[in-house]
Order: sequence, then C-alpha cells, then structure tokens
Amino acid sequence: MTVNKQWVTGSSEELLPSLVEEFKISPLVQKVLAARGLTERSEIAALLTDQKTHDPFLMYDMAKAVDRIHEAVSNDEPILVYGDYDADGVTSVTVLMYALEQLGAMADFYIPNRFTEGYGPNETAFKEAADDGVGLIITVDNGIKGRHEVTVAKSLGVDVIITDHHEIGDALPDAYAVIHPAHPDGHYPCPHLAGVGVAYKLAAALLGQDIPEMLGLTAVGTVSDLVPLTDENRTLVKLGLRELNQRPPVGIKALLQQAGHKGLVTEETIGFMIGPRLNAVGRLDDARPAADLLMEQDMTSAVFLAEQVEQLNVERKSIVETIVEQAAAAAEDKVARGFNFLVIAGEDWNEGVLGIVASKLMDRYYLPVIVLNINREAGYAKGSARSIPQLSMYDYLDQEIELLTKFGGHHMAAGLTLPLDNVSELESRLNDRLDRYLAEHELQPAIIIDADVTLDELTVDHIYELDRLRPFGTANPQPIFSITGSTITQIKAIGQQANHLKMTLNGRLNVLKWSAGELVRKFPEGTTVDVCGRLQLNEWNNHVSPQLMMEDMKSDQILMVDFRNQHPRTFAFLKDEPVIYVINRNRRKNSDHYYFYGDNIAGHDKIVLRDLPDNLDLFQQTMRSSTASQMYIIFHEAKQVYFEGMPSLQQFRELYKLMVNRPVVLSQHGMTLTARLNVTPNVLLFMLAVLTELGVVSVTGETYQLDLTAGKVDIPSAVCYQQREQQLKMEQQLLFASFDSIKQLILDNMN
Repeated sequence: MTVNKQWVTGSSEELLPSLVEEFKISPLVQKVLAARGLTERSEIAALLTDQKTHDPFLMYDMAKAVDRIHEAVSNDEPILVYGDYDADGVTSVTVLMYALEQLGAMADFYIPNRFTEGYGPNETAFKEAADDGVGLIITVDNGIKGRHEVTVAKSLGVDVIITDHHEIGDALPDAYAVIHPAHPDGHYPCPHLAGVGVAYKLAAALLGQDIPEMLGLTAVGTVSDLVPLTDENRTLVKLGLRELNQRPPVGIKALLQQAGHKGLVTEETIGFMIGPRLNAVGRLDDARPAADLLMEQDMTSAVFLAEQVEQLNVERKSIVETIVEQAAAAAEDKVARGFNFLVIAGEDWNEGVLGIVASKLMDRYYLPVIVLNINREAGYAKGSARSIPQLSMYDYLDQEIELLTKFGGHHMAAGLTLPLDNVSELESRLNDRLDRYLAEHELQPAIIIDADVTLDELTVDHIYELDRLRPFGTANPQPIFSITGSTITQIKAIGQQANHLKMTLNGRLNVLKWSAGELVRKFPEGTTVDVCGRLQLNEWNNHVSPQLMMEDMKSDQILMVDFRNQHPRTFAFLKDEPVIYVINRNRRKNSDHYYFYGDNIAGHDKIVLRDLPDNLDLFQQTMRSSTASQMYIIFHEAKQVYFEGMPSLQQFRELYKLMVNRPVVLSQHGMTLTARLNVTPNVLLFMLAVLTELGVVSVTGETYQLDLTAGKVDIPSAVCYQQREQQLKMEQQLLFASFDSIKQLILDNMN
C-alpha cells in the first residue's frame, strides 16, 4: 500500500547578516536555521556553539538523595540499583553502578524480566531485596509509577530513591527521594533528560565532578530513548560521541566489532547499531547480559558477551520478520475491509518485539496500530501500540480503560494488556471513534521540508557544514531539502534483488533510496521530478561528491512507462497495482477493471493501455476522457504486420496469374508461391483471404480455386484489406513509433 505524503515547507524567515558573519554560517545551514525559526542570537549560539550543562543539585531532592547514598556507603549498607531492560535502562544501571563502585559502596543491580515481571518496580523483587539485607533501593529509568511497591519497601524498612524521567502520574510515590527532571516542585532547566541522563547527574553529584568515561554510555541511552536532542541532552550526546570515538568503553568497542562497524561513531551508529543490539537482549531474554557487557573491562570477556548479544540481535530480526509477514497479511485484509484502526492479534508472538512490528505496520499504512500476542491459556492478550502524529494513542486507549487490565504510554506509543474476550470490542470501539474523526479530517503523512535548494548550492563544502547542526535526533532532525524541476537522466534498480533505487538528476546529482527499486517502472528517464531527502557526501576512490538519500519523489508530469514489445514478466507487477486496462473491442471484458477503446475512463488514476487500439479515432477519444497520472503502455498485438507490410497490387496480379492454370493446394504449392511472390506465408494467406472475400477465389479445405468468370475487382475495397491497412497504420503510429511521439500524442489529446 502506497501512502501519498504531503510536503510541508518550513518558515521563510531570514537571518540577520550580522549573525551570519558572527557565527560563520554557510548557505545551507542558514536555510535550515531560518526554516526552523532559529533566528535569535541566543538560539543560534545554543545550537552551534554553546555546551550547556547544569548543576545536578538544581534537581529536586538531589542533595537529599546524595546524602542518603553517602550514608549507606559509610555504613556498608547494601544498595540495590533497580533498572530496566531497554538500552536507556541498562546504560542507566551501568553509569550509576560505576559511581557507586568508585565510592566503594556495597552495591548490586537488578533488572526485571520483561516476560515474567514486566516494566517497573516489582513487589516480589523489593521483598527479596529486603530479605537479603538491602537497606537502600535506587531505581533508574523507572519507578515514578511504583507507589504501591515503594510503600511495601518502606514498610519493610527499605528506603527507596526514585530516579526516572517518564510521565508523572497524579501522585508521586512516597519515596525517600524522587529525582525527576520535571519534578512538580522542582525547576530543573532541562526537563527532558533520558533515564540515563538522570542517572548520570546523580552519579556526577555523588562524585562531585563530571565523569567523562561515562559520557559515551550516557549518549547511547539518550539517543536510544528518543528524547529531544536539545539543551543539556544535546551537550551530553556531543560530549559522549567524542568519548565513544576517542576512548570507547570496552563493551561498546566489542559490540561494534561484532557488528562490523568501522569508522566514525555518530548518533546514527547509536540509533541503528548500538541501541538495537542492547535492546534485543531484553526483548528476547533477561537483559542482564547487556548490562554485564557494558560494565566489562576485559576485552576477551567483552567479545564473548558481545557475541551473545549479536546472536540475540540476529534472532530478534528473524522473529520480527516472521511476525511482520503474518501481521501484514492480517492488516492487508483489515484495510481492504475498511478498518482504519488496526488491531492485529496472533498466537505465540514474542511480546518483546511487538512494538517494532507495530511501528513497521504503522509506517506502511499510516494508521494507528495495536499488535497483540494471544495467550489462550491465561485468557489475555498483551502487546504494543504505535500511532501517527495526528492521533494520541494514550488518549484513545484511556477512553477505553474499562476494557483494559493495564496500559501505559504516551502520544505515539503504548503498551497494554487486556482480557482476550475484550479484544474484539476494543477494536470496534477504536474504529468507531476514529471513523467519526475521519468524517471531518484526513490522515496524510507530512514531510517537513527545511528548504528548497538548487543543484548549484549542493557543494561538498556546503554539505560538510551541515555537520555543525549535529547531533541529529528528536527535536533536531537531520535536515530535509527539496530539489524541484530536475530531470532524471539515469535511473536503475540496484542490489542483488534489484530492490533499491539509484538515479542521477541533470547528470549531476546521484540519488539513492533503499527498498524503492519499483520506482524505476514509474519514473522513466527524461521525467521531470521534484525530490526531497537528506544530503550526504559520498566518498569513492578518493573522490568526494554530493549525494541525496531520497525521502520522496513526485512529478507534475503524467508518468508514462514504455512496456511495448517487452516480455510479460517485465510488467507482471501490474496485476497487484490498482489499475484499469484498456483493450481492443475484439477482446472480451473480464471484469469491471477492463474498458474498451472509445470508453470514458475519467476518474481512474492508473491505466494500462494493454492492446493496440482498433483505430486512432477511438484511441484519441479515450485519451480525451483520461484523468490519469500514470500510464503503462503495452500495445499488445499477437499478430504484428509491421515488418511484413502490405503486399502491392502488382503482387496480387502476379498471384492471380499463377492461379489461372491450376488450383493452389497450400501443402503442395505454398512454398513455391511465397518464393515467386517474395512474401511470407502469412502474407500469402492474407492475399488469398482478400481474393476469397471479393469472390475471385473459392476455398475448399486447403485448396484455393480461381473463378475465371469473376469480373474485375477493387482489391483495397476488401474489409480484411482495410483492417490490415488500419492495423499497419496503428503499429506504425503506436507500436513502433518513438516513445516521445506517443507521449506527445497522448498529452495533446488529454490537454
């Protein structure tokens, strides 16, 4: 399913020349800053030069928490760091454990199992910690919703310090201290820290200084958790990336080695390599090996742990691929039946990867999606939900709270559990609510374009300057530029399965798009297009050149694709496209998707000119009614006459003379006649058919007998002669003409 995207261009403000000069801002960076409304000096300085870090003691309850931890260290009181199973969680555990070990604390960590314990504080785990003599529990990347568990711990004489960054509920837990960047009684300057960011600030407060060796892991957790890369988050990631490149932790070094990564570590390396691998451990099993890897100091041991993590990541990909295939089939059926809120459920689906599956389906259909695993034995369904920007998944589920056993999340994502018997009712209610919304609104994905640029502006130096805006991520995405009115001078599908797209615009700019090889069939060379995407530099054989990683492509032209005289396999994909077929009138219509030449085809966007038309008038009549934006031109004709041509009247007279003395028996005389007349067997049969139609020849079986009593006849007056003449004309004008002339003929009639 292809979803059309709306291109939305940013602001058209301009930067003051004095600011451009002060900060030495290149043209492309100027356009990005202006498009994003960053035109004040303070805003530009914050993005391009400033590195903001804040005093950790500005965070509410920080001093109280630090004093309590130091007290526990002094008294050799066992401390338990209670974490989470995702990348943010395991990096948070590692950072805080490092600080506690530096202080000489008696500390250990605990990460709950996703499948048996779920997210957040666990009463049983807290009770077991108390039984083991733990006097202080410190949560990282969780705990803000653990009111009951904190109360239980307190009743057992265990103090709990909460460090978290998730949404705060109606009331805070009755913990010894609650460290949260958005604490209702606090005024911390950066309220959007990741869990690891909060853990890092606590660790720095405990040690009384910044901890450069932990900044790399802080960057990993921050990027992986998709928090806004602004203010202090931006600084932590910039400093962390520097550490990852200069002094990477042993565990990260081993992980990247297993992943086959070489070169610079960027925020993209974290987002697409490091983060997914750390997450894979907790998605499939106990997450402790991920934390063990990050804490490991011996390279040999780290490599062993990294191999395990890599194996789990490979397994995770395989599981996701299998579930996506099954879920997509169900989603396709639901979309065909008119569902707009997709609730997809299956048995024996790994709950740890359902968020990934939901994201992939949401991207494919641009609809809100819930993917659930069915546990029939327990009688419940559990899974993940993903939404689109226009719709709040949290609000939609919150309005159906009575159907749910448990749920939590935010605008774009959520997790939920509900009785199996309620799944159908939930789907029905969600679709009813969304259908009411769609009665007045349209769902269409938007691409935010920072600026339109010309090919002349895309120099190596200008593109290199865009790195000043890094690190890219949430709230500071990599810029998207549009290039309009360029001509495709080369286009081809690349890759082993020819599933990727590579093209050249105006012979100057290379453009790539992964998993878009099918566009080759829709945008032929010579098409004028608008493209948008992310700029990068391509280095090959010591040559550096601009390159665009395409996001989308469109054209105001009517796209015409030439499939004339090609093998049917080249256009077999059309059977799965929403097209109509225009056919010759001597064909039989197979369905409502078939139209004859001469019919009105207005309202259909994609048409296939399957057959050669009966005549040019009918063809032009059909084109005049067309409103299509895409045409696939086949012009199939089983018996082509173009290369055989039309026999001359002299050849007809010669055939008549040859038949005067004896009848023609094809099996005996056919080859002799074709040689004498210098025609093909098909042309000989055509000539005999003309003479037969005009009454000059009679036929019995394969014997043709000349009627010597027949008078003079007009050869061109025969219907079959005129039909061949018409077919020859159609083949000359359409089947074997230049494609440019055919396109012009179509456009002239459509206009």
